[in-house]
Order: sequence, then structure tokens, then C-alpha cells
Amino acid sequence: MAAALPSAAGAVSDDDEAALRLPHASLHAFAKAAFAMAGLSDEHAGLMADSLVAADLRGTHSHGVVRLPFLVARLDDGGANKQPQIRVVKDSGGTALLDGDGALGAITATRAMDLAVDKARRNGIGMVAAANSDFIGACAHFAMQALPHDMIGIAWTNGFPGMAPWGGRSNTIGNNPIAFAAPSASHGPIVLDMALSVAAGGRVRLAAKRKERIPTDWLIDRDGNSTDDPAHLFDGGALLPLGYKGYGLAVFGELLCGVLTGSRVLSEVPAWFAATDQRIGNGHVHIAIDVSRFIEPAAFKQRVDEMVAMLKATPRVPGVDDILLPGERAWRMHQAQLREGIAVPAAVAKDLATLARRLGITSPFPEV
Repeated sequence: MAAALPSAAGAVSDDDEAALRLPHASLHAFAKAAFAMAGLSDEHAGLMADSLVAADLRGTHSHGVVRLPFLVARLDDGGANKQPQIRVVKDSGGTALLDGDGALGAITATRAMDLAVDKARRNGIGMVAAANSDFIGACAHFAMQALPHDMIGIAWTNGFPGMAPWGGRSNTIGNNPIAFAAPSASHGPIVLDMALSVAAGGRVRLAAKRKERIPTDWLIDRDGNSTDDPAHLFDGGALLPLGYKGYGLAVFGELLCGVLTGSRVLSEVPAWFAATDQRIGNGHVHIAIDVSRFIEPAAFKQRVDEMVAMLKATPRVPGVDDILLPGERAWRMHQAQLREGIAVPAAVAKDLATLARRLGITSPFPEV
């Protein structure tokens, strides 16, 4: 195994202790250097850095550079392929199946979405699935690859079982996140990126670290009882699905991303952050829809703006200042952090400084 990794509880601290501000370009350069030192090509190191920093810019810090030590460990320990030969296994008009060759998931996902966009340009819609893959990070990053091409993007992945099925009391199914992205004219992009559990595991781990209580509909203990104690997650407890509808969607995540692609499903998928010496073997699906095949892109975007205005005109309940669209808060965060730098919690900065010393590269946090 590689050097000891930071605890999962400490890995998701969005505002843990004092945050240090770092320009996004500096954080990207550091992440790219770390991946390159771990054995990735310059291109692949850049793609991995893109995905992590994009998550941090949007405020999805649980999928940002906090994951860098774990991903480097996957390369060091052999769980992920440092020099993958990603290839097209099947190709038929608007569809394709990729073999990720055990690459870190964001590398395969980027290529899959690029190919889906190319197919949509030629066919109106493109669907590319990937097998033999790994943890892909924030799905929004890949769905949003369609936006510059005036397309709607969808990305979906299955993963290790961190959630109970509806009526179950143990972690049997992944919370299989899915993302949709659509362009607008004057607002930011409309982006829905969601896991299919009531609350992400990272939020529960953070509450445990802070010794805080959680809502009783987030988690059950090992006996199937509702609990407000996040520590039960580490003692045989399970995340709860987003109702029976969330569970149903998670099942289809397994069907489309796992069964359809010939990938692993359910308990066959190891925990990427713990089993750093094992191939994950999960799958994901990427879809691009060319707006111009249905409506002029400018008219589509204007209509989206009109829809946004109609929603924001809704009378609000007391205490609510604004009706937000999916992804609106993340877009505001993205714009602010582009200007002001990315807020990196002190605990995360310390982990990254430790990683830098181990890899022999310059830390972006010399004061840590």
C-alpha cells in the first residue's frame, strides 16, 4: 500500500477550520504535477486535474482535490492503470462501447463524452457507454462537456454499494449519481448533479467528524433503526435511498451502467478509496443531444431563460429569498472562485502538502 491516506471523515470538510485561498490555475498545476509524478501521461494528468478542479470551482469539494491523495494511491498501488489503452469495443452509428482498460475514471469518462458529442453532431444524438472503468468523480463535469457545442449532456455511473435498497438495512447498492446539463442564454447552465441517497456519504462522515447530529432520514443503524448518530455509518449502518423513487433510479443506474456495459454491479464493485490495489470495474453512460436537430440553439436558450423567469416569479415561502434552478448555486460559486480563488480547508491543504513532500513536488501551500 502507499503512504497512509487521510481519513474519509476528514476528506470532505468543505469549511473545516480556516480555508486557504488559491488561484484555480495554481491548484490545477499542482494536481497535474502530482498525477504526472504518479505516472500518468501529460494529457491524462491534465484531464484528471480538470475534473478535480472543476468540482472544487463549483463547490463540490467532496469530489475535488481532496480526492487527490486517494487517486494517486490507486495509481501507486496498482488499482488503476497508469498507461491505459482505452479502446472502442463496439461502434454503431449513434452508439459506442469503450473499454477503459482500468484507467482512472475521469480519463475514460472524458473520452466517452467527447465521442458522444461527436456522434451527436453527426447523428443528432450520441450515447457512449464505458466498461472496465474506475471512480469518475463529479458527473456534472462530463455532462457539461456538451454545453459548448449547444448540446444537452447526461452522465451516469454506478459505483460501490454505499446505500441500502428500499426496505433493506445494509449497503447493497450504489447511490449511482447522475447529471444533466443544458445551456441557457443569460443565466448559467442548468445542471442537475445528484446521488440517489437522501444525503451523500461525505456529508454523514463530516457530521461524524464534527460530532454533530444528523436528520433521522439520512441513515439507519445496523439493526435497521433510524438514527441521528452519523457514527453508525461506520458500524454497519447504511445510507437511505431518496425514497423508493431514488432506489428505483439507482436500480436503473446498475442496469444501464453495469449490466448493459458488461461491468461489475452491486457488491462486485470494491470501494475505490479503500481498495486502492484493486480494479474497480464499474461502468458509466454518456449521452449528448444536439439541440439544433429540434430547435435553433438561440431559440432554445432564450426559451430556457423564459422558463427560468417563470419559475423565479413563484411566490416564495417565508425566509426564502430566491427560487434557485438546479446548478445555480454551483454556478455562482464557480464565478466567485474564478475571481477570488478556490477555498481549500486547512485540513485538506495539510493533506496536499504531505502528498507534495512524498512525491517530491512543490506544494501550493508553503505555509502549511
